[in-house]
Formats: sequence, structure tokens, C-alpha cells
Amino acid sequence: HTQEITMLNRFFLLPLFCLSLLALSCPALAKEMKFAHFSMDVPAACTVQEREGKVTVRATPEIFFTIAVFTKGEAGNLSDRDFAAKLAQQLKGSAPVATEDGGWSFTTRAGAVAANVDVVGDADYVMMFMSDAGDKEWPEALQAAYDSIKGNNAKVDDFLQKTLFAE
Repeated sequence: HTQEITMLNRFFLLPLFCLSLLALSCPALAKEMKFAHFSMDVPAACTVQEREGKVTVRATPEIFFTIAVFTKGEAGNLSDRDFAAKLAQQLKGSAPVATEDGGWSFTTRAGAVAANVDVVGDADYVMMFMSDAGDKEWPEALQAAYDSIKGNNAKVDDFLQKTLFAE
């Protein structure tokens, strides 16, 4: 009789064990967050802060990215170069240098963390992207948030896809 109970317990426990493994292997549920010109799915393992149009997503205090997308009008109708120079001054960064993709790049500090900043624009939008300068691979949750970034309309989405995900 006890052997039957043991077999019955195993029969019920195995599926429960498998389900719990499946739950652990699934990434944490992400919450879609909408901002002025884009949206992204932010996993529970990350924190988000929005300030003055800049959205910062953090996995830890030292591992993060910040993205901001502005229309040219919102950016004061500045050229990409002048926008990058103004931003570098505000962030107490190095002088911006031209990049191969036609954008501008500079380094700064975000608190105690060294950071790289890229500014890229097209005829309609300008984007600022800042991330920690560490060469470690991002945690899965932070990478998932980045990979989910999409524009709120076809025009800005096309710009973001070309800018963020160009191979």
C-alpha cells in the first residue's frame, strides 16, 4: 500500500517539478512602457527612470543604458554635431568626435560610472544613446529591454531600427 502511495506521489510530483523548472527558465515578465517617441518592454529585473525625455534602464547601478529621441524641433533645430556638443557640455563629457555611421560620440561619467554617448540623427529625429563603458556583456533582462525598443510610429521606428539595430 505504501509503495502505491509513493508511486502516486512521484506521478504527481514529476509534472510539478517540470512546471517549476519551466517557470524558472522563462524570462521575467516584461511590462510595456510608452514614452514620447518610442516604447519598450522592460523586464521586472530592470528599473526605469524617465527625466527630461531621457529614459534610463538599469540592471544594476553600474550596468545601464539611457535613450532619448527628439524631433529636430524638440532638439532646438540644432545640427547633430551641435546637439552632441551641447549634450557633451551639459554632461561634462569629452569633445564629440565623428563616427563612421555619420553620428557623434563622446565619453562622460554617469555618477561613478564611465559612459559612452552616441548621437545620431536624420532629417526628422535625433537620438542620444548612453551606456556604461564596461566591456561586460549585458544581463539578459537589460538586453531584452534594448531589443524591444520600437518607435511609436512608422517613421520613428524606421529611424530607430536603422540606428540601433543596423548590422
